[in-house]
Amino acid sequence: MYLFVKSITDLKSPQPYHGKNLARLARECFANRQALTVDFEGVDSISLGFFQELFLPLVAEFGADFLRSHLKIANVTPGIEAIIKSAFNKGDDADQCTLVHNNQCDIEIYELNLAWLIKARELARENPILAEVTMGIGDIEMSSALSHLSIKDIQRIAQSGWLCFSPRFTTHFIQNINAQSHEVVDVLLGLLNS
Repeated sequence: MYLFVKSITDLKSPQPYHGKNLARLARECFANRQALTVDFEGVDSISLGFFQELFLPLVAEFGADFLRSHLKIANVTPGIEAIIKSAFNKGDDADQCTLVHNNQCDIEIYELNLAWLIKARELARENPILAEVTMGIGDIEMSSALSHLSIKDIQRIAQSGWLCFSPRFTTHFIQNINAQSHEVVDVLLGLLNS
């Protein structure tokens, strides 16, 4: 699929909601096993919010390696290119690791929280029923609060040092997991009984 950023806005500098719309289209492409080219022809710069809403969730959800092979960027200015490359640059991860380390947070816990919170925010915004079924977010107030989180809020919460979610299955289910093979329906029933 080939998308022109100018086709979604006449602004010289796209805003966060434009990035969110592009991220949604990118997910659809990737779900259909299609590569995506995003063309920045005629775009002078991108706002930090645009970058955060488009690239950070995609990197957290799909990983940098997947995006390198499935997401192509065309006709970018040097300034835009520098911002985009930072999403795929492990050097930025070192800065984040330092931040996490200074807060004495385990990097793996941080990454789990970050991915979970980004996905939970997306589902809470777009489909609260799916957020309840797949993420266990049944509380309407919680769903609303998650849907309003910014990337900075998500990063701050992710650095808390403890998991932001808990297992949804019962102790009995875990104890008997090796006793018999389970079909997907058994796992779902185990989750529903918790």
